[in-house]
Amino acid sequence: MTDTSMPLDLDTATGPVRLRPETPDDAGFLFALFRSHVLADLAMMPVDDATREALVRMQFQSQTTTYRAQFPDARFDIVEAGGEPIGRIVVDPGGETGCIVDFALVPERRGQGRGVAIMAAVLRDFAPLGRPMRCKVLIHNEPSARMCRRVGFQEISAEPPFLQLEWRPQGT
Repeated sequence: MTDTSMPLDLDTATGPVRLRPETPDDAGFLFALFRSHVLADLAMMPVDDATREALVRMQFQSQTTTYRAQFPDARFDIVEAGGEPIGRIVVDPGGETGCIVDFALVPERRGQGRGVAIMAAVLRDFAPLGRPMRCKVLIHNEPSARMCRRVGFQEISAEPPFLQLEWRPQGT
């Protein structure tokens, strides 16, 4: 992938998007995006709203710290469409294999083909490196698994609670 400090403009099947490096000013957006994904999983917990919110904040901090420690060479980008933040993607170019560490869109941008288009564009940008790309998807997250399959990822193993998927550039 390209220089992690520079924005990356991608032409996608659903229109242009820009991946720009995360900044401290994005903290509120990133928390709201994270919260939009995990709150449904925590809704069934028999705890009050304040405890649930504290759990979301702890999980967000844990994820942020873990990703930065495990993937120090990754691109941590905000996905923008028309200058508006619509998601986040973390891509680690890796050594022999790259990794889609995280990819999430705001709820109102999901299910419209934009995720597939963005992922396909990211893979096109990564393809010249000639290495496979991997990602893990929660087994019960069928929309994400379906998106990955649509751009050419194939399941290589199941390590509950995750599916391990791999994409290979053409000709490798």
